[in-house]
Amino acid sequence: MNATVLTSTEQQTRITGHQYPLTRVVTWELRRFLASRLFWFQALGFWGFLLLIIWALHASDQTGTVAGSEQLSAYVAGTSAGGLLRTLPTYLIILALLLPFITADGVTRDVNRRTHELLMTTALPTWAYVLGRYLASLIIGLGLALLLFASILGMGGLLHLTNSTYPLPQPDAVLLLWIGMVLSATILVSSVGFALSTLLPRLSTLVKVVILVAWLVGALVIPLGLGNTTPPTWYVNWDPTSGITARGLLPSYSITLGPTITSEAQLQQLILTIENKMPDIAGWFAPHLLLAGLSLVLVLIAALAFKRSRDVLN
Repeated sequence: MNATVLTSTEQQTRITGHQYPLTRVVTWELRRFLASRLFWFQALGFWGFLLLIIWALHASDQTGTVAGSEQLSAYVAGTSAGGLLRTLPTYLIILALLLPFITADGVTRDVNRRTHELLMTTALPTWAYVLGRYLASLIIGLGLALLLFASILGMGGLLHLTNSTYPLPQPDAVLLLWIGMVLSATILVSSVGFALSTLLPRLSTLVKVVILVAWLVGALVIPLGLGNTTPPTWYVNWDPTSGITARGLLPSYSITLGPTITSEAQLQQLILTIENKMPDIAGWFAPHLLLAGLSLVLVLIAALAFKRSRDVLN
């Protein structure tokens, strides 16, 4: 009997080749993203458009009063906590319109290109194949969400440098709103789009369209339909688009103008003390994160229900 003795290097190579299949799938998928010119075009276009919108909405609301015979006016900074409650749902719409086209097709792409069965003939576990594709797409989505966070702070800092009266954004308030609204929405949209497209690969285009339409209805149509009506508390707390959530938080940033305000500097100082308050997280913060967590369960169900045979997918 001949015995083959492996060197330590060969042993390490063989062991590494069979360990951490999930890590390997994530690495492969991230390399594919980074090698795609279309992805970089989308990311740069998203970043540039964000900076343009943040700059355009840097004075998100005008407040005025009459002192004697003089009309006074001041603005709410768009990168302050109070300003972000007015503008952040708009930024979320831009992000939500892009995410499904980046995150939903991790598995569906292989089915459409007819490379699915070739991959399934390998020793790669099904769970690693599905979850690895999902994690890679989620990392890209979170990268775009971080780009939004950095754009708010960066543009706010730039506006402060060019105009000393413009207040610096408060990182703690921006971070709190980013986690509760942007991070949760990114996980929710990425997870729902990926899970439904994986379970229904032939309907992946329809899944994206439904997500986009549902988000636009929730973020734009319903708030316009409510008008000045006070939305129900449960809706404020559970609205994933944050359009109604932000609207429900805005009353705490309302400004009461008294007769002591006699100059625009005093008016702007009053607004500054109110617009930079930390947002109240009671009621809405946990439900937003819970919705994101439930969407992760949907991804797990998709991974467990995924079939290796293409006949089952047809």
